[in-house]
Amino acid sequence: MILMVPGHLVAQMFSVEEPERRTRPATSSFTLGLGFIETDFRPDADEHDVVYNISDPVFRAYLELPGIEAYAGYRGGLGNSDEGSDTLSYLNFGANVSGRLPLAESRSVGVALPVRLSTDFTRIRSTDGGLSESDEFRQSLIAVGIGAGFYYRMSSNIRFRAESVPQIGFTVSSLGTDSGQVTKLNARARLHIDHVFGSIGMAFGYNYSWRRYSGIEERFEYDISSHNVSVGITF
Repeated sequence: MILMVPGHLVAQMFSVEEPERRTRPATSSFTLGLGFIETDFRPDADEHDVVYNISDPVFRAYLELPGIEAYAGYRGGLGNSDEGSDTLSYLNFGANVSGRLPLAESRSVGVALPVRLSTDFTRIRSTDGGLSESDEFRQSLIAVGIGAGFYYRMSSNIRFRAESVPQIGFTVSSLGTDSGQVTKLNARARLHIDHVFGSIGMAFGYNYSWRRYSGIEERFEYDISSHNVSVGITF
């Protein structure tokens, strides 16, 4: 068998082209922005000693990671309550846990049903001591909902996403045992330009939020809406 093996072998190497390497889109973003908030007291204001009327901008921050989002908003020295010249502060923070049910999806376009579980805390209070702590608007909520979403990948590093999610849940007054219902609607749009500076990209966002608190003490039955714009980075 050794004698049958040729003394000289010729081998030819065939080059296999490597598949095109695709740049992976960023999965997270952090943005800062400004939002315009407005409160609407639904009961008859003449029957209540304290009514918070706010129509002012607030500062916002958003951190979005795969499947989870955290946000916060704050502004002091804004608005006046109907009680008088009390200076108010607004604080809001919360988190969303999200998933999606894809309906149609391709390399560049997708339609899905986003599913979201949310928790949120909102406080409106007087900062000059003119109102008692029991008059503060303090509501903690938990809500769940399903909506509609659209995804469009314009190029390898430019992506657009928009979705709207209605939710329903319950709310609890932080300074008591009173509880009620909350109805929410959240809509948002995102434009991401990935890998502008290496692995860092640019993120532009718009958020709309509407909440209705009901079934709790009448003096806390408010509608709160806001429009927010933000800019930041993807990573």
